[in-house]
Amino acid sequence: MSQPIRPRRNLRRFRIIVLAVVVAVEAPGVALLAHLLGNSALAIVLAALVSTPYLLGLRDPFDDPPKSVWLRYFGLWPFFAWWTGCLVFLFLAPIAIAIAAIGGWPIYTALFVAGAAALVSGVRATYREPRVRKIEVAIAGLPRAFDRYRIAHLSDVHCGSFTPAGRVARWVARINRLGADLVAVTGDLITSGERWVDPVAEALAGLRGADGVYACMGNHDYFVHRRAPGMQSDEERAGIPEVAAALERRGIPVLLNRGITVDKEGALLYVAGVDDTWTGRDDVEAALAGRPEGAATVLLAHDPNLFPQAVAKGVELTLSGHTHGGQLAVPLWSRRLTLARLVTRFTAGLYQMGRSALYVNRGAGTTGPPIRLGARAEIVLIVLRAA
Repeated sequence: MSQPIRPRRNLRRFRIIVLAVVVAVEAPGVALLAHLLGNSALAIVLAALVSTPYLLGLRDPFDDPPKSVWLRYFGLWPFFAWWTGCLVFLFLAPIAIAIAAIGGWPIYTALFVAGAAALVSGVRATYREPRVRKIEVAIAGLPRAFDRYRIAHLSDVHCGSFTPAGRVARWVARINRLGADLVAVTGDLITSGERWVDPVAEALAGLRGADGVYACMGNHDYFVHRRAPGMQSDEERAGIPEVAAALERRGIPVLLNRGITVDKEGALLYVAGVDDTWTGRDDVEAALAGRPEGAATVLLAHDPNLFPQAVAKGVELTLSGHTHGGQLAVPLWSRRLTLARLVTRFTAGLYQMGRSALYVNRGAGTTGPPIRLGARAEIVLIVLRAA
């Protein structure tokens, strides 16, 4: 009897924690709204109405069913904009009070200005269209045939109810317009649930690279509901994960602790992929086992915490994702003051250790709250340069 009860207790505890966080973050914003309206009860009712569509979704937070356009745009997006605005106001309010005290201004005037700025930030945080970023990475010993070699890097798509396959297809079209030599997809293609596997695989099947499209797995790619043994595909019975099997069927090789060699005018580039670290499937040594001697190496590793292992193995360039840049970060200090610091010191952007480089992609999609503040989504075009 204890086994069925424990998940219900955990779910109840999760709901209570989320409710407490929602209420605590909204409290200063509700207080300001109450002063503005001159009616505390009305302010509380309005905040409750805005929050209800999100809180009702906590009935089963581990599933990600499709959501109607009406629910997304007239229920959930207003909540996320409001809640994020309250979060920003939580930090701006003490600053506003301090400035008012120093300048001799009315406190509520300063708070209203801070509240307006916070609300604008909250609305902007719901805009998640990725920018295209281009960077050059110098590789010591890179063969001249690969000088100016272009790698399009896509990560953390998180196809789901907030990022449907149609949006992913638009990102694919943008990548194709870059004219990359190779496309690297570094995991977390779904948020959770098997219903999103085939749609994201179908969308990504449109990717084009002169020398191919290659992917590795992320932790969310294993958040697929278990199927009964009799319902498993031949690939699953052979030990190939469902997401990887869906991509392989559409012509995208998934590098599960293995690599391939790109030959250009007799010069070699080794492209390898590492499996997921959270489920303990990663094996850097196996991924590099087929590396030709002297070949420059590009390693696809969803988790940037594998970078020190890659450095020890002499990997010239590692491409990662996973962090989303924290999704919530302080502008101007977004690499240091970010939620991503809770899981890694490699939060976003380019890092260098000796002859090895790491690029941590902030990702195209989101997980959890579909918001970004100070950590804009991105698609990256990496140009290799011979050093």
